Amino acid sequence: MNDTRPHCIVVGAGIVGASCAWHLRRRGAAVTLIDPVEPGQSTSFGNAGCISPSSISPFSYPGAIRKVPGWLLDPLGPMRIRWVDAPGLAPWFWRFWRAGSARRVDEIAAAQKTLMATASADFDEILRETGNESLRKSAGLIMLYGNEAEFAADGWHYDIRRRYDLPWQRLTRAELTVMEPSIQLGDEGIAVLDPAWQHVLSPADVASRIAGSAFSLGAEWLRERVRRVEANPAGVSIRTDAGKQIDADYLVLASGVWTNDLLVQLGHRAPLVAKRGYHSMLARPNVTLSHPLMSVSEYVVITPMRDGLRVAGTAEFARIDAEPDYRRARALLQHARRFLPGLAGEEVTEWMGQRPMTPDSMPVLGRLPGHERVLCAFGHGHYGLTQGPTTGRIIADLAFGQPPHVDLKPFSADRF
Repeated sequence: MNDTRPHCIVVGAGIVGASCAWHLRRRGAAVTLIDPVEPGQSTSFGNAGCISPSSISPFSYPGAIRKVPGWLLDPLGPMRIRWVDAPGLAPWFWRFWRAGSARRVDEIAAAQKTLMATASADFDEILRETGNESLRKSAGLIMLYGNEAEFAADGWHYDIRRRYDLPWQRLTRAELTVMEPSIQLGDEGIAVLDPAWQHVLSPADVASRIAGSAFSLGAEWLRERVRRVEANPAGVSIRTDAGKQIDADYLVLASGVWTNDLLVQLGHRAPLVAKRGYHSMLARPNVTLSHPLMSVSEYVVITPMRDGLRVAGTAEFARIDAEPDYRRARALLQHARRFLPGLAGEEVTEWMGQRPMTPDSMPVLGRLPGHERVLCAFGHGHYGLTQGPTTGRIIADLAFGQPPHVDLKPFSADRF
């Protein structure tokens, strides 16, 4: 084994795994990237495409759990639980509720701020070095509220923004009209600009091109599924479904919601669930946008992309292998028309992906307790795109024996 130029197996070829492979190979490691599907074609394919460094608040917060029954009773609401799967999800929701105390929310925001602090710069670097800067736009995000009550209900979020000096600006109607003439805000509506957000024109292309750059630098690609893993103080070993065995110095777990399939073989299990998201992609939307929009109360994000307008969102909790319910994707269009009544409904493609969600909305990063040769890079939830390049840099630091720029204790696998 050679820790000066280590051989690293990266399991998972989404934006996180691709970024890990790129950073490791760029530093001189031998890299094998493994996934049963092509890079960027799974969960990273269909997200809202937003780089959101100001998103440091957890999804659980004081009072959030009281909203869940109303969401579940609304057939078009932002959350759905497949009731047949509810018993297995109960322990996760218990942890989710515990993560929403005022004290814990402050701790989570502080930790996420450290991880988000370099997210934009890390994205700048990886896009610049791979020649893909044209895939990103820096326009900010416009958040939309139907009335003052909706805005006030989100006040806890703005309290955190003020505390951590995260910029935002309430827009006048005249400013909004200049920025986005297609939006119809209504008599009582409110618009807020978050200037820190950026968006990409194709999240699938971003992930696949980063992986492609790692391959051009000499990383190996293996389109197979990892079935068995072993680890000891000297190194790691994996076996694929095709029977191939690979020995290496380090194993990087970047396999999203599927990570527990490997963790249990190492004596661990993470409280990780599939928070399934949907999108509807409109090739001919009949409206033009320059900025991503967020309908805050419905948790819907509308992003202008290269191939049309993407309307993404919703939270569906179900087994990983449950069939998609594309009524959720169609409901997103109804919500989007609240502020974009001219939105067309023709030439629409629909998609479902599985966000790897932890109860406290934070990823699992760092060495796996008891297994120094196993590096965790999973559980990013809604922020895999944003935090992918930063995670890649952290993993490369660990593999080369250098201290990461972020304190990883709050992100440890043993925090739960």
